[in-house]
Amino acid sequence: MASGKLTRAATQGAKLVVLYGPQAKIVWEKGGKQAALAAAKRAQALNARRKALNHASGVVDGSVLKIAPEGLAVYVVFSGETPIAAYPPQETAYAALLEHADLDKRVRPPQPGTRRRGHRGAAGPGPRELS
Repeated sequence: MASGKLTRAATQGAKLVVLYGPQAKIVWEKGGKQAALAAAKRAQALNARRKALNHASGVVDGSVLKIAPEGLAVYVVFSGETPIAAYPPQETAYAALLEHADLDKRVRPPQPGTRRRGHRGAAGPGPRELS
């Protein structure tokens, strides 16, 4: 009896593949490629941000400014008021990159040993007391 159900399910599955297979392939190719590109772009941006914050935490008076000169996020690392690096690396001069940027939006890297509120692994309010 179980083999009859399996045979019917396989037959119905084969009919669906024949009926909808070409459309599914087109949708997968178009959407799958776009999703992969978007995920790769997001991963590169997060990696650049992480590198910039690590670099800024190792310099005196370090800070990071996020700019998007050509639609791609670029993180410029500052030591005091001087730009010293960009992640991902840019061929454009820092003066041209920062020409219209608001330097007041720079952020400082978090101090070692501190955690953001609501961050995974952050300590909660503690155990509840039993009454």
